[in-house]
Amino acid sequence: METTGQSERYHVVCRRCTAERVFDTVDAANDYADRHAGETAHPIVVERVD
Repeated sequence: METTGQSERYHVVCRRCTAERVFDTVDAANDYADRHAGETAHPIVVERVD
């Protein structure tokens, strides 16, 4: 089982507006991305930052 290191962060960026955030967990990043995309229909990118 892979564990999340303390230095990992997840960067969420909207491709159509200024929404942009950094999260400590992939679940929080995906929840935010899903919620924003659902409310706006904007394309979202979620990437892990080392």
